[in-house]
Amino acid sequence: MVNRITALLVCVVACCIPSAAQQSVTQAVTWTTQSVVLESDFSTWARMVQLRDGSWLAAYTVTDSPQRIRLKRSFDSMRTWQFVSEVSEQGRILDNPSLALRPDGTVLLGIRSEITGQSYWIETYTSQDNGNTFRYQSQVDWDHHQGGVYEPYLYVLPDGSIACFYTSEVHKFETPAYSQILSEKVSTDGGETWGPEIWAISQPGEARPGEANIVPLPGGVLALFYEICGTENCIGHVSYSTDGVNWPGIGPAILNTFQDVQAVGLKNGLIFATSNSKDIIVSTDFLNSWIDTRQHPFVYGVWPALYQTGPNEIALVLTGAGDQGQTGEYIRFGTINEAALQAGNAVNPCRKPTAGRPQNCY
Repeated sequence: MVNRITALLVCVVACCIPSAAQQSVTQAVTWTTQSVVLESDFSTWARMVQLRDGSWLAAYTVTDSPQRIRLKRSFDSMRTWQFVSEVSEQGRILDNPSLALRPDGTVLLGIRSEITGQSYWIETYTSQDNGNTFRYQSQVDWDHHQGGVYEPYLYVLPDGSIACFYTSEVHKFETPAYSQILSEKVSTDGGETWGPEIWAISQPGEARPGEANIVPLPGGVLALFYEICGTENCIGHVSYSTDGVNWPGIGPAILNTFQDVQAVGLKNGLIFATSNSKDIIVSTDFLNSWIDTRQHPFVYGVWPALYQTGPNEIALVLTGAGDQGQTGEYIRFGTINEAALQAGNAVNPCRKPTAGRPQNCY
């Protein structure tokens, strides 16, 4: 897992990443200026899923003792929230929640469970009542006494099986050594058991890919977003697969991203992305090119996530994004101006494949 880097370094690195500033779009998105407060306590890493009735379920880490996962639910497109439940484990620290909805309506919760410096697990829990109660389900992977496992991300593949991506340090003592890889396991029984480890994104040496999330594209293609730290200062990348299991390697870089690149695909085909740089970028051609909106809905905050909350609306949630940088989880909403996007020029990040970078564009 990437060490937390100071705000100064975030600024310096973000300024050094190749920029699409000249291709900006005026008011591509009109953002609300007042935040919805999902949580005001010490907390981090909010992730959400939309349930079958249209309501939203949010999971995030509450960082006071015992460190645990808190869940809240919204029935009005994320404008107000009500507490529903918490998940904790005796003697262990819980973090990095991820939510997914099985085809049968079961809520899946993926978490990291740890005793810092001693024991690291990736686990799943399930809920049959929209998050009101959870039962322990399974252990996806563990540290193997070699290194930590972090940042699970659950995704329901097109065939209904469950993919769990996570960052793993357990191969750092092998030959060749991998400082960190983006691993994947697949469950064909709803998350009760898991298949063998898949090395989704890996590179020998100091490269540290991680923090996965997926956007589906036309034609059954899945776009996997992730950062690469260690060798690339946590710049975002994207790779493609037609089955969610076989990945061709490190794909093209995503402009103006730094750490925890997160994306959302809208029903109209637009794809928005952001990262800890807080820059909002958008693709109108299924990731072949990007437009920099040059908009930063929040001044403060880290660990973003993006969701579609209306026909022409997206929601951005950030940790520590209070008006003066207060702790907690905060949400702002953006209304999309498609006409402004059509007027913008896009930057194409795609390059010819190389032996080390076989993936080109979608």
